[in-house]
Amino acid sequence: MKKIILIISILLFLGTNAFAKWKYNQGDIVQGEVIFGKKDTFKLPPGEFFVALVTREREFHDMMLYQIDKNSGYVRWGIYLYATGNTEWGWWNMPKFCNRTNVYFIKKKKGNKKYACWMVNHYRSDIPSNKGFWAKVREYEISNGLKNPDIFIGSQHEYSKGPKVWGSIYFYNPELDGVPKPKSLEWNTNEFHKQRVMDYPKHEEFLKKYISVSAEFVDEFNKTHKIKGQLSLNPKENLSQVSINTEKTDNKSVSKSADKKNIVEELKGLKDLLDAGAITQDEFEKAKKKLLNN
Repeated sequence: MKKIILIISILLFLGTNAFAKWKYNQGDIVQGEVIFGKKDTFKLPPGEFFVALVTREREFHDMMLYQIDKNSGYVRWGIYLYATGNTEWGWWNMPKFCNRTNVYFIKKKKGNKKYACWMVNHYRSDIPSNKGFWAKVREYEISNGLKNPDIFIGSQHEYSKGPKVWGSIYFYNPELDGVPKPKSLEWNTNEFHKQRVMDYPKHEEFLKKYISVSAEFVDEFNKTHKIKGQLSLNPKENLSQVSINTEKTDNKSVSKSADKKNIVEELKGLKDLLDAGAITQDEFEKAKKKLLNN
């Protein structure tokens, strides 16, 4: 009996202390990444973020961060991160959002006691909530006078293996990229809706760019947590050479870096064509020379 009690005590200790090194508090300024515990890492977009909320209930831990656009005063990013501690029992069922068919973009894969889901969707910012973490988020936004757009575009990614689960939603303000304010605030009739967005080129162009941006977050998560194969959801196939108007400190250096990245990718593409026999060595050299000269 004493042995059983000791085991239960150890498990409870692990569950409540797994995030002992997660020392983020409301009001903290963070940049680059957020780390839960020893190795649960989430990448952040460029710029500084402030921690709005941190909750720890049982084995579940939630965090909400914001970045404000300095010119407009509106929220640029709202980022929700969540994870479990080192619980030692059971496994998680795939959440309902993984099976949605009415969103613009979604990928999912289920394995033995593990799964991964990744979705890009539009979200209304004014939907009230009277319970749980999201009630606290709305209360914080109202009491602190945060200025949200009517519609956010969000990338939700969740990965689970056995008793552990990690998740994130990266909300972005599309109006800061020149996307017009929505004509309809209803989710089903909004311009970003899957069945309507093809009639709004600027909105669809932004969604495609945002998928590429969110692919970088998923890719970084996979690298940090050493996730390979089908459960990685292969975000690299969704990467492109576009970016959204994230906060930059040096636009010129960013532009040069992007140009170099484009050249490297195009050279790799030419080399693949050469290796596959699609072009000759002479054609490869001419295309390479033209690319480098440009």
